[in-house]
Parts: sequence; structure tokens; C-alpha cells
Amino acid sequence: MVSKLTGLLGRISLSQHFALVSTLAITALAALLRFLNLSNPPVLVFDETYYVKDAYTLGLFGSERVWPENANPDFEAGDPSGYTTDPSYVVHPPLGKWIIWLGLNLFGVENSFGWRFSTALIGTLAVPLVILIARQLTRSPMFSAVAGLLLAIEGHSIVLSRTAILDGILTFFVLVSFLFLIKAIQAQRKRILAGVLSPRISAWMIGLGISLGMAGGVKWSAAYFLAVFGLITFLLDWQFRARSGNLRSGAVWQGLINALVLSISSIGTYLLNWTGWILNQDSWGRSSNENWLISLVDYHRQILDFHTGLSKDHPYQASALEWLINLRPTAFYFEEQAGGCLGGDECVVAITAMPNLVVWFGGLLAILWLVRNRLRTLEAQLVVAGFAGAWLPWLLIPERTTFQFYAVVISPFFVLALTLALQHYLRRGYLLKTFELRAKRITGLVLLALVVAIFYLPLWTGLPVPYPFWRLQLFLPLWI
Repeated sequence: MVSKLTGLLGRISLSQHFALVSTLAITALAALLRFLNLSNPPVLVFDETYYVKDAYTLGLFGSERVWPENANPDFEAGDPSGYTTDPSYVVHPPLGKWIIWLGLNLFGVENSFGWRFSTALIGTLAVPLVILIARQLTRSPMFSAVAGLLLAIEGHSIVLSRTAILDGILTFFVLVSFLFLIKAIQAQRKRILAGVLSPRISAWMIGLGISLGMAGGVKWSAAYFLAVFGLITFLLDWQFRARSGNLRSGAVWQGLINALVLSISSIGTYLLNWTGWILNQDSWGRSSNENWLISLVDYHRQILDFHTGLSKDHPYQASALEWLINLRPTAFYFEEQAGGCLGGDECVVAITAMPNLVVWFGGLLAILWLVRNRLRTLEAQLVVAGFAGAWLPWLLIPERTTFQFYAVVISPFFVLALTLALQHYLRRGYLLKTFELRAKRITGLVLLALVVAIFYLPLWTGLPVPYPFWRLQLFLPLWI
């Protein structure tokens, strides 16, 4: 057995060794940051008050039930019996809550660790997924590891992984979709370069549709990615044909096939997420018509009215433009404690969805640089398309109440953009004979991101700190 293992390791190249070891180490770091102190605070944080309780009744009945307004204290104390038998009107699809329910089922509803287990696990798995995506884009084990490390220590990703709400789950399925998009585009280009111009149904495109359908089963904002990813497959197919000197008319037929495949696979997958609602006559709105499809369409019309009409003022609301400059990060939890905090008289336990400022602003600058200087490259086009799906559509609904933590789905694309920019910067060092200097600067940037992560770790994980330190972390007035 030992000799077989030794022989196997001997056949693995040094770069493969590095890729394997770095992926395992970075994933372990991501898990530590996402599971450390996960059960604290032992109360429902921010929108957990909706999703955790909805997940519990969803697991019991197949659809959500109404909870009275004062249900939280008993639920937090381990008594989840406060729900009523009335069906609940909810405005998000059920898949994200089913995933949260898995943690409740494994560890118990009375355990706050169980509330957040599933989101922490999915947030951890997003890190090796980004490493895999970065490997497809950079073909470099080193820069793939850099991408994974930057996401592992990114504040939005950490906080949303440690909170039982939907946006971290959405981000995971968007990343799965992005990986399928890359593979589908690569397969398209390979076929065209090989002279195969007839339209084909791609297995990668089917996978893209299924993963987007699952993303849509978490939050409707996945529809933005469906539109952007579908459009980019058409534009790139057209571009590949033009560069190879072939007729572009084939791109139209391929585009129609791709649109049909994406529509059927994504909508079909999305509908499967509603199986519990469809089979349960006691679900909210289910009995409005004998035909379940008509009832579901009517329900979706009401959900759409809710989302388009959501314009309530909130102290932590932030527009999509404000997301980019981190103007108003969302405070999820705050508690002052008297004494017992590093010898001080006043202690603060707080959780705020604050990004890692080095990764966030570095990623924003990298996106701008890709758009200005590298948009003719396939890698830049794909990353910019991902960013566009995560951000641009929100500009079209400025009146809607939105929050900074929605931008967690932008974080991986900032990470990927920054990784591409750093790789180009280092490669230029070869030509300018400044390789060592540039390598040191990149190392310094990564180390600075690590320092910022250590500084903000208490704010991301709910660790108690002295009040003056908390004020130092949130030094801008609008961050409080």
C-alpha cells in the first residue's frame, strides 16, 4: 500500500503537488474562519429571523408556516413550537431554506450552530471552487492559490457564510454556474477552431442551465446571471467564428439552441425547487386554482409586485453605487457588555458585513483595469461578464431598498479580476526585468490583505473587543 502511494505521488508533478497542498491548506483556513465561534451569538441575527424559522417549518410541512411576532425568544431558547398552522406568504424560493434545514436536521433546531452550519459549509466550499475557476482562467497553480486565499479572507464572504441567510448560498451556485460557463465557452471555441460549425447541444450548457436554475431557487436575482451568461455565450461564439474566418450566421443558430437549452434546463430545475409547495395543498396560495401551474404563476406575480414595490427606508440601506465604495456596510448584530473584555470596563460584540478593504478596492480597480486594457482577452470578458451580472442590473432599480451585503456575490469576481491583474503585472516583470521587485510587491499586497483580515476578524466573527477598538474598526461615521 505504501509503495503504491509512493508511486502515485512520484507521478504527480511539482506544480500538481503545490496545487493540491495549497488548495487543502487554503480550504482549511476558510473553514476555520467560517466555523470559528459559529454558534455565537446564540440569537437570530438580522434576517435569520425569517430564514431559519421558515426553514424549520419547511422541513416539517413542505412549505412555510406563520410565526407570531414574539416567537424569537422561545425559538432561541430551544423551543421551536411557536409556529401556527397558517401558511406563510414568503417572497423567496425554497431551495436556500431547504439547505439551511439540512443543518437544522443534523445538529438540532435548538443549536445556533445548526442554524448556520449549511451556510458555513457552502461558504467554505466556495473557496476551492474559486481556486478551480482561477485555474481555468490563469493556468497557474500559484495564482489560483492567490485567488483562493483572497476569497478565504474576504469579509463579505466570511460574514455571509456565518449567517443563515440566502446571499452566501446564492453566491455558491452562481460560482458553479460561472465554472460551467467557462467550460461551455472553452468547448465552443475548441469546436470552432476544429472546423465543426454545425450547431450542437452542449452538456456544459445543460449544466449551466441546471446550476442557474438552482441559483434561481435561492433568490430571483439569479435571473440577471441567466441573461448575462446567455448573452455572453452568443457574443463569444460570434467572435470565435469571426476570428476563424467562418460564417457568423452559424452563431445565430447556435445562439437559439443555447437559449432553448438554458431556458428548459433552468426553468425545469427552478420548478423542481417548488415541489413541496406544489404537493402541499396547505401552502400559501396553492389552492387558489385547481391547476398548480396557474396557482404558482399567480403567486410569482404577487412576489414580483412585492420586490418591485419594496422601497421602505432602512438605516442600513445602500444603493448599488454605494456598494462599490463600501459606503454603508450592513450591521448584523451589536451588543455592549459590561466588563470582562481584556481588562476593560466596556466590551462590544458586533458583526458587520465589512469587506476586506484590500481585496475589495483592489478588485474594483482591477475590474476597471480589465475593462480599459484587457477586454479583448477571453478571461477578462468572462470575469467582467460575471461582475456585470452581479452589479449592473441593480442600477436599473435605484428606488428599491437594497443592502451592501447583497454585494457578496460580487466578491468572487473582484477576487478573480485582481488575480488576473496581478498575474499580468508579474508577467510584465519578465519583459521589463523587474520580476523580483514585482513578486515582492504582490507578496506585500497579499500580506497586507492578511493583516486587514486579522484586524477585522472580530467584527466578522462576533468576537468580543474593547469599545475603542470597535470604533477604530469602523472609523468612518457612515460605517457605524
